[in-house]
Order: sequence, then C-alpha cells, then structure tokens
Amino acid sequence: MTYEPEHIISYSISSSVNGFDLQFTRCDCGQSYISFKNYRVNFTTATVRNNGRSPQRCFILFRNVLQDSVTSLNLKIERQDLSKHASNLWKQLKSIDIPLIDEFKRIAHLAARQFYSSEIRIINVTVQNTSVAVQPIVINTENDEGIQELLKDLFPETLPVSFLHD
Repeated sequence: MTYEPEHIISYSISSSVNGFDLQFTRCDCGQSYISFKNYRVNFTTATVRNNGRSPQRCFILFRNVLQDSVTSLNLKIERQDLSKHASNLWKQLKSIDIPLIDEFKRIAHLAARQFYSSEIRIINVTVQNTSVAVQPIVINTENDEGIQELLKDLFPETLPVSFLHD
C-alpha cells in the first residue's frame, strides 16, 4: 500500500470491464494514481522501450504505463481486458486532461525522431552510365534543411510526416 497524501482531487475517472473496475485519479499537485478497490499505485511518466522495432505510438505508451501499474497492484488481467481499460481511460482523458495526453504525444514524437534518425542512412551510390556523364550528388551535412529536403524528395511515402516537420 502506498502513502496517500491529502490533496484535493482534480478529477477521477473509471473503467469497468467484465466486472473489474480500475480508477484513474489526478490530484491538484499533478500526481496520478491507478486504483483498484482500496489499493493504488503511482501512475508514472511514460518511458520508451527500445525493442528494435518501430517506435511506440502515444496510446501504446499509455497502455504500457497502465500495464506496469496493474502489475504493481498484483492484479492479473487478460491482455484484451487491459486494452479495453486503456481504451476507456484514454478516451476519457482526451477530453479532460489534454496536457497529460500531450505529454504522451511528446514522448512518442521524441521516440520516433530518435528511432528514425538512427535508422536512416544516406549512402552515395555512383551509377555507371556510358551515354551520359553522371555527377555525384554532394550533400552539405552542415545544413539540416538540405538533408530534410533531400529525404522528402527521395522518400515522400515512407517517412512519417512528423519526422520531416518539427
């Protein structure tokens, strides 16, 4: 059981799936909790789990933090039920706590930038053509805008829009 500071509750929302109730509470001090019956744990800020695959979206980050909280409460919830709880809470949070949603979006954006910047490699390939003299393309690496424009021209469909625009 965790220490419960006496703060005025800013809001409290709940999700009920198959008779299993989870409650999300946010205090005026900015602290958030996940509660089940008389037990609660801190709902911590999302962290990016680098699993070598594409970066996680903001909802998946939220779901992972919820899963960690449920695990801390020693609850056993089926994966699909946990996803339903996450979806219910996420929908409610989108209308009442935009700064929290924005924080998850910010972390997801940073993860995407980190992932795509480490995965993209520009290589210079010279193609031999006997009919036309080919000049190698020179990229000024000091000018980030030039690289971004080149990437946009070369890969308009493969890169996410958020990667090309800050």
